[in-house]
Amino acid sequence: MVFKMPLDSDIIENAVKKAKENKFKGKFTHTVDLFIILRDIDLKQPQNRINTEHVLPNGLGNKKSNICVLTTNGDFALRAKQEDLTVVDKEGLNELQQNRSEARKLSRDHDFFIASVEAMPLVAKSLGPVLGPKGKMPLGPPRGSGIVPPTTEIKSLKEKYEKTIRLKMRKALRIYCPVGDEEMSNKELTENIESIVNFLERNLEKGLGNFKNIYLKTTMGHPVKIEI
Repeated sequence: MVFKMPLDSDIIENAVKKAKENKFKGKFTHTVDLFIILRDIDLKQPQNRINTEHVLPNGLGNKKSNICVLTTNGDFALRAKQEDLTVVDKEGLNELQQNRSEARKLSRDHDFFIASVEAMPLVAKSLGPVLGPKGKMPLGPPRGSGIVPPTTEIKSLKEKYEKTIRLKMRKALRIYCPVGDEEMSNKELTENIESIVNFLERNLEKGLGNFKNIYLKTTMGHPVKIEI
């Protein structure tokens, strides 16, 4: 088995600095994205695939996640609306079961879906065929926080999802995810990247030995390789 030493923070921070320098000079705030290529993992084995939520220590900067709540509980729906979240109730879920185009639009418009636990059988029927292939079905523990009792406090859950990304590796040995934006400090972005790398290292059989290449880039910038 091949094991590598942990990534050096200075190497990551230097890559962050270079990625910012290589950005396209546009009149918008660039997202900073991480692209990880893995190796020696058999994706034919379901247990080797990755589909999990990960909370970044420093969040995503100015990027706000679009969150949709799926529920058949009236009180939970009301409290979610008070937090300005999109809500699909029992009637809406039944309608989406018959309207795939609206279901696909809902999927495109939202980053995360949270479901109250009693609604999950209906969610699976109405949105499973759309959200499943996109890797957007609500995830419960230990992989996520998206399946909750209807008594759950909404505000703290919303705040958690503002810092959350979804790590997915299903058909190819690569993971692509945002780690923040260019207005965040180099240190904040470095800590976010370290948290992702450390999480994957703990959960992959060979640790960093399963990493082939890591790249960092801004929205329209040139990729910068992080040496491992």
